[in-house]
Amino acid sequence: MRVNKMLTLLFLAVIAVCSGLQAQTVDEIVNKHIDAMGGKDKLKGLQSMYTEGIMEVRGMEIPLKLWLVNDKAMRMEFEVMGSNNIQVVTRNGGWMQMPMQGPDPKVMDSSMVHAMQSRLDLAGELYDYKAKGRTVTLEGKETKDGMDTYKLKVTNRDGSVIILYVDANTYYIDQMQTHIKAQGQEMDITTVLSDYKKTDNGFVYPASTSQEPIGTKISVSKVEVNKPVDDTIFVMPKKS
Repeated sequence: MRVNKMLTLLFLAVIAVCSGLQAQTVDEIVNKHIDAMGGKDKLKGLQSMYTEGIMEVRGMEIPLKLWLVNDKAMRMEFEVMGSNNIQVVTRNGGWMQMPMQGPDPKVMDSSMVHAMQSRLDLAGELYDYKAKGRTVTLEGKETKDGMDTYKLKVTNRDGSVIILYVDANTYYIDQMQTHIKAQGQEMDITTVLSDYKKTDNGFVYPASTSQEPIGTKISVSKVEVNKPVDDTIFVMPKKS
């Protein structure tokens, strides 16, 4: 009996130690990633971001503009065949105005809103993750495109999961995998992030992102951080 009890206690002790080592390793990776992106103070101070770039899809180059107010709202504009298309997502909902679907704005599908709301967090999935109700676990080490990466599993408060591959040398996120449910369709999306650059105030961002199986690539040409944003751009206009 004493032997069994001793083995049980030993087993529990080993589990506790291993869990502690994993947590320490995860936090170490997360902290190095945050430092690589500009540091805690830079990420904590992110209030807004304005981005310009080109989206390549099916052989077309589409001019893109994006306004983001941290944890509040996002507006994306892109020009297709001479018409300006708008998509807006806030913490309370979303709307879109797509001329090819009619002249009037319309409320965005709730599943689409939910899928896009994760982008409202300018600091990213790993910054202050515990306070945001997320858990992060280290799933091992993998080689991606010849580079060693740490595979991190991020579980959000709502149960949704994001897989991140953090470069073991730069501590930038090289790849992320998500499962999207929108408008009755489900899809696994892999996003590759590269060509990291730094703004004048020291914030680091990926200047190139591509997504599969959608087949899109976005090349960023301009990023402005913490410039004033007029909140009225997120308000759905009245129908004509």
